[in-house]
Amino acid sequence: MRTTIELRYDIYNKIIKEYGKRKISVTINEILANYFSSTREDMYGADPWLKKVDMSDLRDEHDRDL
Repeated sequence: MRTTIELRYDIYNKIIKEYGKRKISVTINEILANYFSSTREDMYGADPWLKKVDMSDLRDEHDRDL
């Protein structure tokens, strides 16, 4: 499928420097595929901002600034 997108100048230059002019479509497709595949996995299940508590995350009452 062909479509036209408008890229910001800084993003365009970064893609050109890292991947070259011939790989713009491949690069954008990889970025979009990674973005959409990772968000679908996160939609169902635990919230991504929740994490397991480690003992180093805990603190004593005396360490609190009241």
